[in-house]
Amino acid sequence: MKGCLSLIIKLIIAVLVFFGLVHIGAIDYLKDKLDDYRNPSQEQMLDKTKDVIDLSQIDDEYSIDKNLKILKNRMIIADHNATGQKMIMIEPKDEDILTKQDIESKEIQKKIDDIRAKYKYKVVKFDTLNVTKHGSFDGINQKIPYVKISASISNLPMKDIEGIVGVAELQNGKNMIVISVNEKGKYSQIITEAFYKKVQECKDDTNS
Repeated sequence: MKGCLSLIIKLIIAVLVFFGLVHIGAIDYLKDKLDDYRNPSQEQMLDKTKDVIDLSQIDDEYSIDKNLKILKNRMIIADHNATGQKMIMIEPKDEDILTKQDIESKEIQKKIDDIRAKYKYKVVKFDTLNVTKHGSFDGINQKIPYVKISASISNLPMKDIEGIVGVAELQNGKNMIVISVNEKGKYSQIITEAFYKKVQECKDDTNS
């Protein structure tokens, strides 16, 4: 009986607290904050990603979609609004997992196969992931080497994709993996290059 009475008292207190919060408008405030968390504005996304990369100059045809930390890897995803093409910037936990030298090497297919095997049972399952050509473009204030890829994915709605994987070397000594992909037949290198030309490195406030 004592335990039951204690539970009833707790429930009454919880109800009183809830109605008290409603009365002072706190519930509406918390709902607004939750909406901000689930559907942040572009200004909020720019603020949250500026510790990794500066996206403040990208054109309005692009939008920042996700700012994630997966398996200690930082990942920022932007969309090209008209085509759905994805631009993905990754600050990897293991800085040497993919380098400019790897991208430029003739052994890049083996390197990508090794990475695919390492993350075989992680977020995305690649059935195939093939390198089709090498190239480079200007972006993030440097020449970015890349490989063009085609891939088949079994656990995402977008089953067959194509695009590029490249690496930029940042002034802080870190590597940033830059990716751009779309459904097979819809990928545009022009969209990729237009986006990354507007991406800037973050300013180092420690020297200011």
